[in-house]
Amino acid sequence: MSTPQQDPAQVIQGLVALTRKRIIGQDTAVEVFALELCNHIALGPLQRRPGVFLIAGPNVEEDHLDLIGGLVRSLRRMGGLYKLAGNPGEDLDQIFSSSPVATEGASLLQALKHNPDGVFVLQDIDQAHPNLRTRLERIWRHGHLVDEAGKVRALADAIFILTTGLAQDQIGEIARSEPDPARLHVECLKALVDAGFPASLLRHVDFAFGLKRLTESELMRAYYERLAALVASHGLVLEEGGLDARILLQVIDPTAEPAVPDIMLPWDNLSDRLAQFKAAGAYMVRLILENESIRVAPVGEGPTGWVLDDGFADADPDLSADGKAKDE
Repeated sequence: MSTPQQDPAQVIQGLVALTRKRIIGQDTAVEVFALELCNHIALGPLQRRPGVFLIAGPNVEEDHLDLIGGLVRSLRRMGGLYKLAGNPGEDLDQIFSSSPVATEGASLLQALKHNPDGVFVLQDIDQAHPNLRTRLERIWRHGHLVDEAGKVRALADAIFILTTGLAQDQIGEIARSEPDPARLHVECLKALVDAGFPASLLRHVDFAFGLKRLTESELMRAYYERLAALVASHGLVLEEGGLDARILLQVIDPTAEPAVPDIMLPWDNLSDRLAQFKAAGAYMVRLILENESIRVAPVGEGPTGWVLDDGFADADPDLSADGKAKDE
């Protein structure tokens, strides 16, 4: 995995670009998240305690986890994802080893031993048992844990990312109107305390990221602009009116037909397809929702033998955005 030994600005930009592939309409939160996490990692040799960060606000289509996705695919490994809502266990080992559904991977204690510089995501931390919160606060405060053999294991390189569903609407509105990340951090903490979030946990949080509420029109516009920018990055032009409206409908209503399992998944493959059409001499394209994928259709005649049919140009063989050939 990459480490921030390169130019810090390039590392941050890379993390922003990677994260934006999974989350739309939250560009400010993505940029602040990348800046804070990269700065924390860069200061690693000087740290005595693990980094503790909090994500709050609207969690549309798992945006909380999507904000973390770029980090665990580039700079750090995922140490574990722990779902705390409704878990009655009182001890760390019991909570994360007694129920396979509660975690992806080993118990938190085992994962910390074997992956001390990993990213540990604690979902719905406000719903954790008080005994668990107390023990977490202890290891965060001291910067180490003692295993069953009595060995002290440093946690200074670990990163804990907490999520909460409390005060989503209030934080979503605050994030719409507060442009300063530091003030938003403070306002998020205030809103969470007022909503009943355990105040003792907040003393250990290095930074809180608040996602903003997006209207349906803002969400569609953000996705349109993202697709148009992707097309433009390949030296192509998205035809005016050339984005299938059903693609935007999928963004706000994933149940709409034809269903796309994850509208963000074909991003890299769609980029590859655009590059292929550019190399073949295309100038303008349309994006069409077809067979549960986004298809690229060049507009106008080109040098590669495109067959025009009712204004839609198809390459032969036709490839969907996932790169698989389709029978006509």
